[in-house]
Amino acid sequence: MRIPRRTRARGQTGAFLVALATLFALSVAPQPGIGRGLDVAGPGADTPLRPRVIDGDTVQTAEGVYHLFGVDAPELGQRCLRAGRWGTCGLDAAFALNRALGLALAPLVCTPVGEAAERPGTATCAINQTQDLAMMLLSQGLALALPTAPASYKEAEESARAGRLGIWSTDFVRPSNWRRGGRLPDAPVDGTGPVCPIKAMTTDDGTPIYLVPLDPGYDKIEDSAIVTRFCSDDAAEAEGWRRPPLSDPR
Repeated sequence: MRIPRRTRARGQTGAFLVALATLFALSVAPQPGIGRGLDVAGPGADTPLRPRVIDGDTVQTAEGVYHLFGVDAPELGQRCLRAGRWGTCGLDAAFALNRALGLALAPLVCTPVGEAAERPGTATCAINQTQDLAMMLLSQGLALALPTAPASYKEAEESARAGRLGIWSTDFVRPSNWRRGGRLPDAPVDGTGPVCPIKAMTTDDGTPIYLVPLDPGYDKIEDSAIVTRFCSDDAAEAEGWRRPPLSDPR
């Protein structure tokens, strides 16, 4: 879901986008080959680049963007209804994933999944190869297990559902249906405020990029620099907007 594009004033935004470019390189990092276990260390880096959370089931490493295998979390713009009040369940999942990575004392390792993947760029990602991010989300009720998920994932979902954790204590639309336009009655209107939090813009050399709430510099983006907004990263990618690669490890 998106709102109409806005034309930015180059004179007002050029200096800002130059500054933004210092946080991000202007080319998209290549995807790794299937079947390799990959940590987040950049080529030749002395210290690993910290992985960045795009949404509740998508992470970005120095090697590229990965969708967590076996799970589907609410999208960034998705709202869930708890006790008559709308909550930001999509943002909640993203922030929980970000907290887990921020507290990690070991590197994140993502292993791409081959033919069993639900979509390209799918991987299993774990901290120190033991703390599975997808399992963490499922155990906290922050994501749903997909039909292709391992039995252990489905058991974790059932446990969270029984305990009414996370989204299981709310009324919500399954993320797959939400992406197709499904909404709860009286849901907040897409395209207003935080409901569509993804900011898309073009750099001064014409590179189309999009930023999410957990990106550095996100809150400093002027309205005049925003070309359009999206409610999900899938929608942004579908229209040709891309993630800038990681740069500063901290």
